Amino acid sequence: MRRTKGFWPGIIIILGLILILASPASFSGASDSRVPASRLAPDLEALLDAWDRGDYLVALAGLEKIVAATDDQEILEPISLLTGSLFPISELLPDGRNPRFSPDGRYLLVDFGPNESPSFAVFSTGEKYQKIAELKGARAVFSPTEPIIAYLSWPEVGKIKEIQEELTRLTSAGSPDRAKIMALQSQLILFGSKESKVILHDLRTEKERILNTGSLLKNDLAFSSDGREIWLVAGAEEEAGANQIYTLKVDEDDGNQEPKPITSGPGFKVSPRSIPGGRYFLYLNSPVDPFSRPVSEGASAGQQPAGQPSPTSPPGFLRRQPREFSVVDRERGETRKFEGTGVEVSPAGEAVVFISRVANENLLKLVRLDGTWSEVTLKKTAESISSPSFSPDGSQVAFEMPVYGNSEIFLTESSGQNETRLTTEIQPDRLPRFLANDRVMAIKGEPRHSRAYLYDLKSGKVIRVFHNETIRTIAPEYEWAIHPEGKAVVIVADRDGDTMSPERGVYLVDLTSHITREELLKRIKSQYEAEAQLRRKAAEWINPLAAKIQNLIGSVSPRRLFAYQKALFAFDSKHVAQPGNLKAVEYIQKTLASFGYQPELQWVPNRPNKTANVVAVLKGAENPDLYYVLSSHFDSNARGPGADDNSSATAVLLETARVLAAHPLPSSLIFAAFTGEEAGFWGSREFARLARENKLQVLGAINNDMIGWTEDHRLDNTIRYANAGLRDLMHAASIGFSRMVTYDAHYIRSTDAVPLYEAFGNVVAGLGSYPVLGNPFYHTALDRLETVNQQLISEATKFMVAAVVMMVSSPSPVRDLKASVRPDRKIEITWSPNPEKGIEFYEVSWQADEASPEKKLKVKTNRAVITLEGRAKEPKILIKVRAVNRLGLPSWDATPLKLGT
Repeated sequence: MRRTKGFWPGIIIILGLILILASPASFSGASDSRVPASRLAPDLEALLDAWDRGDYLVALAGLEKIVAATDDQEILEPISLLTGSLFPISELLPDGRNPRFSPDGRYLLVDFGPNESPSFAVFSTGEKYQKIAELKGARAVFSPTEPIIAYLSWPEVGKIKEIQEELTRLTSAGSPDRAKIMALQSQLILFGSKESKVILHDLRTEKERILNTGSLLKNDLAFSSDGREIWLVAGAEEEAGANQIYTLKVDEDDGNQEPKPITSGPGFKVSPRSIPGGRYFLYLNSPVDPFSRPVSEGASAGQQPAGQPSPTSPPGFLRRQPREFSVVDRERGETRKFEGTGVEVSPAGEAVVFISRVANENLLKLVRLDGTWSEVTLKKTAESISSPSFSPDGSQVAFEMPVYGNSEIFLTESSGQNETRLTTEIQPDRLPRFLANDRVMAIKGEPRHSRAYLYDLKSGKVIRVFHNETIRTIAPEYEWAIHPEGKAVVIVADRDGDTMSPERGVYLVDLTSHITREELLKRIKSQYEAEAQLRRKAAEWINPLAAKIQNLIGSVSPRRLFAYQKALFAFDSKHVAQPGNLKAVEYIQKTLASFGYQPELQWVPNRPNKTANVVAVLKGAENPDLYYVLSSHFDSNARGPGADDNSSATAVLLETARVLAAHPLPSSLIFAAFTGEEAGFWGSREFARLARENKLQVLGAINNDMIGWTEDHRLDNTIRYANAGLRDLMHAASIGFSRMVTYDAHYIRSTDAVPLYEAFGNVVAGLGSYPVLGNPFYHTALDRLETVNQQLISEATKFMVAAVVMMVSSPSPVRDLKASVRPDRKIEITWSPNPEKGIEFYEVSWQADEASPEKKLKVKTNRAVITLEGRAKEPKILIKVRAVNRLGLPSWDATPLKLGT
């Protein structure tokens, strides 16, 4: 099917696949014989090459044979990492956040539920992690010495409940009012601080006590290092310019004690942290009131705390992170204030490390907590430094620092000697944390597609920690909690690749063992079946259009593609506030006109900068009033020329428009070059508004963003989709007509796909780099033309021509599907006729469950009747309907309907 690879390579691959599948060992379970690793290594190398090309069926069939033939870890480990995770992974919660272990590692806390009405779960961490409690509350913390938790309990009554309900309504809206949400969140903080209670919960007895906090507003909690005190960030409601940290004795009679301040003076003190040994503790000095107390209208500029909103701004709108911290010596009654961020305490409590800035230099500094306050500068550089962390024995400090604009992980001794570089990755490396003195975990990638890796300091071995069990679907990670003994990591992730739903699963990764050989065999078989099914589905679009698409992609010109990019690059930044923006508008308009189009400029009204979308239409031959959209934004970040973000996709759009200019498709295709994406979707929102205003019937859309960068020799990209049918169609375009290998994620956030999704519904997909946002140079002056992979741009264009032709030539999904059970035990199914001309028939399929065989029926009208099997009063059945046109092309997405519960 990969015609672009040439005839003979394709024949060789097919023959290899036939030989592998003909083998009796293929998917037959484990073999009793064991083959030495030395004999299997050459076969494994060939299969790794097949995987590298994206020939997954060949690779998986061969890998299954190898795994069945050996139990040698030298062979099984790389295959496990190639196909997914090496370590056993189990789900702890389907949705949660902020995991943290108790200091002794015996328990785990995970927050869950909406932020405006939080809860948390407690797990015991024995041989198997077991949930032992679910409690309603927030800011839960562990005692360092006893199985006791302190947390804040908010009564969900009165004004608090009213705000919570309104926040739930606003956050679930398609286009939420961010300013109003922030204002309500600030109100909720204030009311919650008033009404909340400090609760002590004993995990052994499940008994709880309410601590007396009087009328204080309450926020963060912490235990002292000996576990005998609770520290509370608190303040009086009328004391708007300050708060203090108060202490309560854990073991005293609650009725006879009152909170006692252990700090004093003006300013906001937050995030108290105990330091082992008990002599010292620290807190952050915040520029923002932790209780969101309103500032009076009459306050002067000098009276208004730094970073607070003005009286006319929504509360909480202008907030800054703390850039100072204080260390308190309780023995001497002395407090030292330090300017710095990223504060970390050594495990034994003998020092703190932090980042400070002097003049034009950043300093990584260490302060000894031995009564001398002596300081050591571990690193001084003009580059930014972040994320310092101590090794368990306190002898080393890991930190993050850019090299040529790309962040890497470094290690240094706590004396400031012997700095070494740990990572040499092409993507950003972030957030180093020690699991042991010779083992570090760090995060690779941008925050929206992060992946955790383990680095063995002795062997130099690097292992990816987490993945899912699929070949193509990415699994973005967001939060990590490391067991105090380094034997497990708890990760918050979208393991199923679904970033559009608000849920994020919480997963336990057991670092003490590997998946079994049987589990690996099961995984490989499942992946083979999934890939085979994808390719069978792909053939439905590829076969009817193969000759036409091959002819079209034969005219794709790498020379022209580079010329488009070179011209756009010459305009430097194309941000709406830069001169290059209007130069790009003019260039794109003239270029589209040179292909024979009549491009329209959609000037964006009511914005501080003059700018416009450039839109051209290829009128449909059969359905001119039905529209599809191919789009990308052409503007760049203000700091750079934006070669990848997003001249890469703009070049593909222009070449696709040129290739198709003389080849009208059945329905109309809009080529839209959007402006102002980097300023907040200016252009795409205006395009969507005008489309609705003009009542355009838009059936589907592909929006591309950042598609020209690769981290290695592979030509990879990610399909970022809302609609799963378009996802599969785009995989088909890659499989059939491009050397590019595609991955996928249910993902549209922070791209122009958002306004398209809001305007036209779940009919949107697009292409957007693999790893997603992996380019370390985007949004910088280094996003230059020389960092773009021109082979990838050419293959992406072939892919895009194929995807567009398949999408616009296929019927749109069936709409208004309904089903009802008649008294005679038959199911009557109806739907609206498809708007396209040339519909030959409708295919109705139904299935009682995944294990049951799927049945199909073809009908000429928009009505079908099927007979129920079995005697269930409330049948459970999944019905799908697709339209099929005269070319034999099915709807690019099957419309599903579940009957029964």
